[in-house]
Amino acid sequence: MLPGQFKTEGSNVIFQNTVFRIYRFRSTSSDAKGKEHCGFIQAADNLEHSIKKFWEIENVEIDSVKTSELDICEDHFKNTHSRDDQGRYTVAMPLKEDLSCLGEFRQTAIQRLNSLWKRLSRDKEYLSLYEKFLQEYEDLGHMREIKVDGSGVSFYMPHRGVYRPEKSTTKLRTVFDASSPSTSGKSLNSIQFNSELVQEDLFFIMVRFRKHKYAFTTDIEKMFRMINIHPEQTCLQRILWKKGIGEPIKTYELTTVT
Repeated sequence: MLPGQFKTEGSNVIFQNTVFRIYRFRSTSSDAKGKEHCGFIQAADNLEHSIKKFWEIENVEIDSVKTSELDICEDHFKNTHSRDDQGRYTVAMPLKEDLSCLGEFRQTAIQRLNSLWKRLSRDKEYLSLYEKFLQEYEDLGHMREIKVDGSGVSFYMPHRGVYRPEKSTTKLRTVFDASSPSTSGKSLNSIQFNSELVQEDLFFIMVRFRKHKYAFTTDIEKMFRMINIHPEQTCLQRILWKKGIGEPIKTYELTTVT
């Protein structure tokens, strides 16, 4: 309490000065039926819960919670994958809808290709890098040219380049867009089960990395493209390309995970 008390005329309200602030009080008669209550809230975690959370944070080997779609994708992989004589995996896409739901997309892919060529023709280095990328793709057997007969279900993926000429290493990254909707509103990505990320959280990887006295790092070049797509599903990974603006359009199928 500090010196300083103020009363209001015609009222039992009193204002008292304190080291914190000015507080307001009100006097009541001793026979008043009403009761005044004073309470406070304190956050007090359960001890068992706190210890459990502590060990979850400290334990870098903790497993992530699996979802139902992740379980479906794991079962699908176990039942459909195979390996060739060189040890390379062949996998099938985990489709959750019938392929008949995919609409037509070739005409849209042609329009996207023509728009891409307009951008490529304005930058010779961009064009050169793009041509080298797709030529390497074909030389490695990661895509093959096909003759289109119009039979069966297929999906055409438009593609584009993320071009950053200021980069000293990778100036071009090519993106194949499997999320573009067809005339039915469905895309290749939308009719697949989503397994979510199965890699560990980066934080846990970095913490575990520091536990060892010696460590080394490496990079697997074209890692996902080392995995083949089942031959019956390569028709769902078609792309269009041409050697020049006035050249005929050719159809290719990507044969690996993209």
